[in-house]
Amino acid sequence: MLHSVTLSYLYTPDEIKMHFDEHKAWLVEGFAQGLIILAGPLKNGGGGYILFNSEDIQVVEEFLSSDPFVKYGLVQIDIVSTEPALCSKDFPLQWAPAANRIG
Repeated sequence: MLHSVTLSYLYTPDEIKMHFDEHKAWLVEGFAQGLIILAGPLKNGGGGYILFNSEDIQVVEEFLSSDPFVKYGLVQIDIVSTEPALCSKDFPLQWAPAANRIG
């Protein structure tokens, strides 16, 4: 199951920057655990986006709670979960095992 997470900044860029290195280390840990597929800033500068892969939303929520941005109340989190039904033939099988491949 894929979980799309949007982090919306609640504080100024200067306040966010104070915890950015901690946040990046947290992201690296998520990649190492195989939870995070991709992550990056939003184009509008108002936050970030993380795509998780986990069968259990509670695992994602627990990991998110350890993000410094979340611990210090710097962001609002929006989570949308999906079980892909269709995907490109080029999309990695482990992230959408039940999806019908197109193309």
